[in-house]
Amino acid sequence: MFDLSWMELLFCAVLALIVIGPKDLPKLFRAVGQFIAKARKMYKNMLGSMQQLEREVDIASGKQQHNESWRDLLPEEVRHLPSDFLPGSMTAEQHQQRRQSLDLARQQALTPDVSLPKNVTTSSKAGNDNAN
Repeated sequence: MFDLSWMELLFCAVLALIVIGPKDLPKLFRAVGQFIAKARKMYKNMLGSMQQLEREVDIASGKQQHNESWRDLLPEEVRHLPSDFLPGSMTAEQHQQRRQSLDLARQQALTPDVSLPKNVTTSSKAGNDNAN
């Protein structure tokens, strides 16, 4: 990049040691390192912002292909709403009924279908676990 030879780099190091001093040289390196880290972070943020702006412009202009992977990030109950759904269009009773049906479906999905034999109870099973 700067096309410096080893001899020139050694000369710069000795000059920095003489001008800045051995006491303040670590502070200088630390400050330079922090400056470089901040510059890299700003550069990455700027690239991310530019890419986001590019995506938004593509969406607004209609150039974006039908990539609807964002729909996969939505909750299941929101993902399959009808196209004519308006927020706030459900009454409180309809919302409560819908919530109860969702909770019931979740409970059914979480409970296993395998049941214990009638002669084995959970307390006797726990006692057998403690004996082993």
